[in-house]
Amino acid sequence: MKFYRNFVVFWSIIYLSFAFSGRFLSKKKEWVPFFRWSLYSKSYDELNMSYVIVTKLGDSVFDEPKRLMELKSIHKLSEPDIYDEFLKINKDLEQGKEFDNLFFNSFFKEGSEYIMYSKTFDLSKENYSEPKIEKQLEYKNDKMKIYVK
Repeated sequence: MKFYRNFVVFWSIIYLSFAFSGRFLSKKKEWVPFFRWSLYSKSYDELNMSYVIVTKLGDSVFDEPKRLMELKSIHKLSEPDIYDEFLKINKDLEQGKEFDNLFFNSFFKEGSEYIMYSKTFDLSKENYSEPKIEKQLEYKNDKMKIYVK
């Protein structure tokens, strides 16, 4: 019985020291997410998603604009890479940073045209009806135009 009592005390001390040291020594104020209980109690009222509509790819003009995700057979970019790029762009737009070297621009040939949109769902409404769609940036004639909110 003494072994189990010591085992519980030993691991409790290690757990608590790990949790508290992460709170003060980590950049994100935690080492592992389950040490922050408020993580599970917070939720956002809005869900923001970005997507790119391609109208022209190099010399090819599409009859109907296509989403970047639909062109997987051409660009070979993975969904996580595209999603990470959207997050990076949104972060730079929020901070007002200038950027012109986008990861997925390596796929677009000279003369391509695309528009990046942001779709925001209000999660407080039933069925998330009527999302708000805003144009974030437009790439046309080898120039990028950024739309500020």
